[in-house]
Amino acid sequence: MSQFYRIAGLFPSLVIARRNVSRAKVRSALAAASILIGVVAIGAIGAGGAAFKQSQLDSVQDQGATNVFVSPGVDKETDYFDREDLLAIEETVGPAGVVATKSADVEFIVRAGERESASVTYLDDPRTLYDVGRGEIPTNWRQSVVVSNEYAREQSIAPGDRIKLVRTENGVETERSYRVVAVLAPTQAFGVDEFYLPIEEAANDRYEQVRVTTRSVDRAETAAERLRERFNDRKDRLLVFELTSLVRLFQSIVNGINAFLAGLAAISLLVAGVSIANTMLMAVIKRREEIGVLRSVGYTKPDIVRILLVEAALLGSIGAAVGGALALGVALAANAVFLGDPFAFTQTAIAYLVGAVAFGVLTSLVAGAYPAWRAANERPVEALRG
Repeated sequence: MSQFYRIAGLFPSLVIARRNVSRAKVRSALAAASILIGVVAIGAIGAGGAAFKQSQLDSVQDQGATNVFVSPGVDKETDYFDREDLLAIEETVGPAGVVATKSADVEFIVRAGERESASVTYLDDPRTLYDVGRGEIPTNWRQSVVVSNEYAREQSIAPGDRIKLVRTENGVETERSYRVVAVLAPTQAFGVDEFYLPIEEAANDRYEQVRVTTRSVDRAETAAERLRERFNDRKDRLLVFELTSLVRLFQSIVNGINAFLAGLAAISLLVAGVSIANTMLMAVIKRREEIGVLRSVGYTKPDIVRILLVEAALLGSIGAAVGGALALGVALAANAVFLGDPFAFTQTAIAYLVGAVAFGVLTSLVAGAYPAWRAANERPVEALRG
């Protein structure tokens, strides 16, 4: 008990404020609840929206938003890329990976006498673009084929199976048998064909497309800009396509919606501020005599202001703390639903949660400023008269 009085002596304003709040429990609870509602609204909307945006960005990146697709432009001398072109592109994009590909149509022999049209991509290593779900791609995978996950599921193809593909070049059909070494993992990436064959299987060293692989949307955007600056200064020698512009548009739309909803939620905090101001004004009116006694025994105007501001901050802190905890629970649920991990907080989500709590306390202080000023400027004699 002596320890409590020692602490009370160090913070008399806090002790008096706590006593005043406990006197009017119902009124104080309603004022704190109004802050709670505003904090939950801002924190939950902001953090939930951030989780949704991140999940959609991850989905877009899985579909190839971190890749840059390069094809011969209208002003290029040839309608294909050769080894010289690949070296020039590699020099331009720097550390980003450059994957040369060539596409073609083939026929997959489902069973004797029955064929089905399919597409094939020739490249050095499918692992540079996709993840392997089953099987393993050896270093030297000639006479081997990799199958997309969806097509392998449709045709019941598994690693170790042997399949036959028919290619037609210059009107001549060529049937070849390949061993399936791997099946790709499920993906929603842009431009996934049914089969993947070694680049050596292509007829010549001519490539229809070059894909620049990066690890982020920002790097993809930088790589695309460098290619345009070097090759398309005066002529359109390259056709450069990337999804980064769509990603930027999506980000701006989601951020705008989030800001609008958070703004609507902030209005509830303004209403909460009015509620706290009303609570504090009522407290000042009911405690005029008490304030007069405090002034008469030596409490200065700043002391009275401090006591009432601490009281307002106490109400706001209680509401903001409980509201912040509830908003955190909503954010954990949103992370689990959208990101698959309840603790996968983005910086934006954390900023919304912290900002909501801080805004709740700040609103309380601002709302308590006028009642505190009014109480401090009351003449002690008039206050004692009641």
